[in-house]
Amino acid sequence: MKARLHTINIRNFKAFRSFTLNLEGRHLLVYGENGAGKSSLYWALFTFLQSARKPLNSIAKYFDPAAQEHLLNIYEQADATPMPAEIALTLRDGITRNDTTYRISQADHGTHDQPAILKGDLASDFITYRFFFGFSHFRNSETFNIWPLFENEILPFCVSTGGISPLDMWSRIRDCDPNPSGLSGPRGSSAYRDFKRDTEAFAGVLTEIVDSISAEAQRFYDTHFAAGDVAPITLKLKVTVPPSFTGTTKSNCQFTSPVIEFGIQADGVTIRRPQVFLNEAKLTQLALSVRFAASLVNLHESDLKLLVLDDLLVSLDMSNRMKVVEILLAESFANYQKIILTHDLGFFREFRRMIGPCLPEWSLVRLVGDPISEIRGVSEKSYLQKAEDYLYGHCLDEAAICLRKAAEDMAKRYREWTEQTRLPPGEFFSLTENLRAAKNRLMQKVPAQLYFSVINGAPLEIRGHLVPDADDDIDALPGIDSGTRGVLKTQRRKLRALLTDENWKVMDNIQLIEQILHTTERVLNPGAHGSDLPLYENEVRNALSLLVRLEMSIP
Repeated sequence: MKARLHTINIRNFKAFRSFTLNLEGRHLLVYGENGAGKSSLYWALFTFLQSARKPLNSIAKYFDPAAQEHLLNIYEQADATPMPAEIALTLRDGITRNDTTYRISQADHGTHDQPAILKGDLASDFITYRFFFGFSHFRNSETFNIWPLFENEILPFCVSTGGISPLDMWSRIRDCDPNPSGLSGPRGSSAYRDFKRDTEAFAGVLTEIVDSISAEAQRFYDTHFAAGDVAPITLKLKVTVPPSFTGTTKSNCQFTSPVIEFGIQADGVTIRRPQVFLNEAKLTQLALSVRFAASLVNLHESDLKLLVLDDLLVSLDMSNRMKVVEILLAESFANYQKIILTHDLGFFREFRRMIGPCLPEWSLVRLVGDPISEIRGVSEKSYLQKAEDYLYGHCLDEAAICLRKAAEDMAKRYREWTEQTRLPPGEFFSLTENLRAAKNRLMQKVPAQLYFSVINGAPLEIRGHLVPDADDDIDALPGIDSGTRGVLKTQRRKLRALLTDENWKVMDNIQLIEQILHTTERVLNPGAHGSDLPLYENEVRNALSLLVRLEMSIP
């Protein structure tokens, strides 16, 4: 991905009166309460990318106050002189560092047929919670037909293997009118033949796409969600009724819309109505598998690739949400610039925690305000950054509180890394419990007696002298046979291996954890902040330094 979304400027569009967000090419994690503008940001980006392949002037209606379909901010429009509506995105080339700004407004269709936006539209993906609600709204008696959902939420982002736009193909036949101009004679017959041909072509492309998504969805589900299943689950997505057209005149023509059924097999037993058999969480896992599979089978080369998610996981519990976060942060979606929107503050914080050492690659933003006055994007700093700000402002108690929160987050991540497993969601472990558990796991890599008796406290400059680099002294020992010399050399090699840079790093981290545990008596102890003995700047600064080192040591 060569181009990155650098700046977003939105004026007089939906919830925004005037809104600017500087991403500087980073991923974006946004928190905002309901009504704070998350969905407006989603639709601004969606409208912008979709505009590239729309006819000239076809998007003017969204910005025209006289148009019935306008998307203007009603409070801005109430002003005597409302500002002109516009969406402008600035893309930065990752190689040349050159910026290019594209605009859409009532008077400007600057994205029309622009290769960067056209390709970006096909390569990007937009996913909302509506897809998952649509997956679970079927009544018990209904066939699980997801065509209406597919049409709105997946088809716009699909491209067939031949490079054709399936959405464009569907648009030509969607109105089920083969002869809208009322042509007669040979020209009328030709219109019906063309419509039938277009319908058959779309049926073939649709079947190809759905089969590809079905196969990828099974692989995705097996990889990410199947581990806890009591019985093996096989999922299937299939075009059971392809779109078709018959007839040669207006009186005898008939158009059949497609049906895409979703079903599963559980332990080999076919279940055509999964909504009866599965709970909401499992249905959501299956829906996620289908939706992410649709993204993965429609991977297209483009300088710009956005993955925009709006309150995607509202029906999942926290453990499954974190599983999805792992997926989003994994290699499968590494080529996307990700924009994650949520109204759930707990999820926002947990997502931020899991970003971990990659935090500099993300912009964390809280939306504040309302559509009446103004909505702004406020940078959401990490607890370490907040602690540093408080420290420079000589607010030591406030800095210590932020350090405590940062330490709790890091200790949990560090423990999970050392144990190579996620801690159970919803189960509480104290700061000291997590630190000691991590230390104990590290100690398993180093003999305790060697650590405490020899290594602990050894200055950096003398470490290389604890064990000689060469074995000449062994060869010079009198009265020892060659076999014994070989044993000595082998043991010394093992000792040198124990004192490699990697193991020294383990031992340094053990010492670091011990130092942080010591600070829990004062700086990182919330109960100590209200005592008569005040905190001192040096001890708070030292605690900050230790936690910065801990943060850097977490892979």
